[in-house]
Amino acid sequence: MFRVGIVKSLDATNARVRVVFPDRDQMQSWWLPVVFAKTQNDKEYWLPDVGEQVVCVMDEYDEDGAVLGAIYSSVDRPPVASADKLHWSAKDGAVFEYDRAAHAFAVSIPTGGTITISANGANIAIDGSGDVLIAAAGEITLAGGGPAVARVGDITTCPAGSGQIVSGSAKVNAG
Repeated sequence: MFRVGIVKSLDATNARVRVVFPDRDQMQSWWLPVVFAKTQNDKEYWLPDVGEQVVCVMDEYDEDGAVLGAIYSSVDRPPVASADKLHWSAKDGAVFEYDRAAHAFAVSIPTGGTITISANGANIAIDGSGDVLIAAAGEITLAGGGPAVARVGDITTCPAGSGQIVSGSAKVNAG
């Protein structure tokens, strides 16, 4: 049976919630598992918030069931209005969005946030057919176990020939 309810409490350790059903005189469910796309070899985890409206599938006596997911309402509106966008945003202002019509991928982290990419021995490749811009308010450090950055005054060799670097940024350092 299909039911819409409001999350009342969370059990984060066991990925389950208790739900209140307004159409059932505020009846509160027992602990209901939350449905995830993957839970065995590959894992996904993100619980609905307390107070979030969710859809549940329940047995005929409302004694057992599962939370299928959250739904938008007239109070909690969708953050975008486009069938071409995959959008994720967090309460702190972080945003992850891909627009397939524009072929644009954007990640935004709030002030004070961090982004960490760990490859653990794997290779990371950045392939930019166009320009690549790295901008920072502070220093940019490229580390790799040796002098990986050419500096002003260095002699360089490339397929077009040899030359000397005559100008550049003092904000890039070899680590």
